[in-house]
Amino acid sequence: MRRSPIAGMGYIVVQTTEVERWRSYAASLLGMMPSKLPLPEGMYAFRMDDRMARVIVQPGDNDVAAVGWEVASRDDWDELLQRLEKAGVKGETITSAEAQQRGVTTVHRVNDPSGAVVEFAHLPMLDAIDRFVSPTGVRFVTGDQGMGHVTKAVANYKDTVDFYIGLLGFRQRETIDKAIQASFSSPNPREHSVALVDGHGENHFHHFMVEVDSIDDVGRCLDRVMNGEAKLTVGFGRHFNDRMISFYMASPSGLQVEYGYDGLRVDPELWVENTQGGVGGSSLWGHHPVEGAHHEAVREGFQRVDA
Repeated sequence: MRRSPIAGMGYIVVQTTEVERWRSYAASLLGMMPSKLPLPEGMYAFRMDDRMARVIVQPGDNDVAAVGWEVASRDDWDELLQRLEKAGVKGETITSAEAQQRGVTTVHRVNDPSGAVVEFAHLPMLDAIDRFVSPTGVRFVTGDQGMGHVTKAVANYKDTVDFYIGLLGFRQRETIDKAIQASFSSPNPREHSVALVDGHGENHFHHFMVEVDSIDDVGRCLDRVMNGEAKLTVGFGRHFNDRMISFYMASPSGLQVEYGYDGLRVDPELWVENTQGGVGGSSLWGHHPVEGAHHEAVREGFQRVDA
C-alpha cells in the first residue's frame, strides 16, 4: 500500500454564532491555550501544543468550516498535489494571510466527495518560545498522532471512504456493517484519525476528539461539565476499537467534543484490518447517551445537540 503524504489531523475550524462562549469553553473547560496568532477581529485560535493553531473559532452559522490535514514535507506536498490532480480533484492553493489564519504557511483547499471542505496544510507555525501552558493544567496527546480525530456521517459514503483510503492513502483499521456502516482509518499511529459513517444521502458532523495524558484530567473535565459548564451528551465509557476512555459533551455551537485518555497507538505495518462481528456496539462498557440531551436522531448518531 502506498504511504500517505498526510501526517495527521492538524486543526479544525469551528464556525459559530457563539464565539465568546466558545472562547471560554476552549480555554476553561477543554484546557486549550489562547494563541497569539494574529487574526481578524472576532476570530480566535487555540493551542494544544507548540502548534499556533489547533482549534480555530470564527463567526458564522454553527458548523464545521474545515478540517485541516498536515503534510510533513515538501516531497509529500508535491506527491499530494500530483495525486489530487491525477484524480481530477479540483482545489485552490492559498499562500496569503488566509493561510496564516490557519497557523500554517500554505493551504490547499478541496471538497471531499460528500462536499465537506478539506484543507491540506504545509509548514505549520510553531511557537517554541512561548511554550504551551494549559489553563487547566492538562497535557494533550498530539505529536506524530496529530491533534485527534473527527467523526462524521457522509452523504456519499463509498466515494468518501475511497477519497481518504484510496486517494490519500489512509490505512483502514476496521469497518462496521451492522446497524450502521462505518469506516475507521488513519495515516499515522493513532488508531483512527477519521471515522466515516454512511449518512444515507445526508451530511452530519458528529464530533471531534482530543486526548489528554491523564485519566484524572478526564475526570476533572467531567466534573466541570457536571457542574454546569457544558451539557453531557454521552456518559463515561471505553470504545471497543481505539480503547479510548472518554465522555462526550456539547460545545456552545452544538458540535460534540469527545474528551479522552489512553487511546490505542498502533504499528501501521503490523495492524490487521478487521470488521466488527458479534452483537455489535461502539463501546466495551459505558458511553450511555444522556436522556434529555439526545432526541432520537441524535441517539442514532449524527445530529448536533442544543448547547
